[in-house]
Amino acid sequence: MNKLKLSLALTLMLSPVAGNSGPLVELFTSQGCYSCPPADELLGELIEEQPDLVALEFHVDYWDDLHYGAAGVWKDPFSDAEYTLRQRRYNATDLTGKRGVYTPQMIVNGRAAQVGSSERAVRRALKSSDPEIDLSASIEADQLSIDINGVRDRGSILWLAVFDQLQVTEVTHGENHGKTMVNHHVVRELLPLGQWQGDKISHTVQLASLSHDVSANGNTRCAVFLQDKTLGEIRGATYCK
Repeated sequence: MNKLKLSLALTLMLSPVAGNSGPLVELFTSQGCYSCPPADELLGELIEEQPDLVALEFHVDYWDDLHYGAAGVWKDPFSDAEYTLRQRRYNATDLTGKRGVYTPQMIVNGRAAQVGSSERAVRRALKSSDPEIDLSASIEADQLSIDINGVRDRGSILWLAVFDQLQVTEVTHGENHGKTMVNHHVVRELLPLGQWQGDKISHTVQLASLSHDVSANGNTRCAVFLQDKTLGEIRGATYCK
């Protein structure tokens, strides 16, 4: 999705940033997956229980063309080949836990993979995840300001995720036909903002450059996170305030 042109300004910061980072959990799911609703529900519970947890739901596209007899085919309206590629890239790295390309799958801090409905395993992975970087993001008027402060880094990518807080869908075909799907923090855009090497810096993103309207009063919000450039460990993550 880097075809979008973001207006980015980089300036040195004069003072440290307050520690606002939390762990990141990514759920790879699909509305065409019969075993995914329990994982979608668990993600909602984690969001409610842990305000510092950054939770993102990525809808993959490899269920979209599967035919279920008389129920036919259901194309997940939030699926994207980019998210399928992200999951495949993860599983080419040194993940611990339940590896593979499947749904539902939760990946905690870019290091541990678990079946997305395995509550005990997911919570155990979250307990051992601590952010390393002070990261904050705030929206003022028509721009997003992102501040980073941390130890010298070997090279991380700063990412911006735009997501819908809640989506409720009546599924009429496919494996989940007849069900009402409730999805939380559904990612609509995932954008790399550049590489970070450990300096105290500030990024500014013009909200008009995004494809979705990010509003403090609307359903669409955003989060930012720093991830090792090899698509590995998450160094820090936070919601846009």
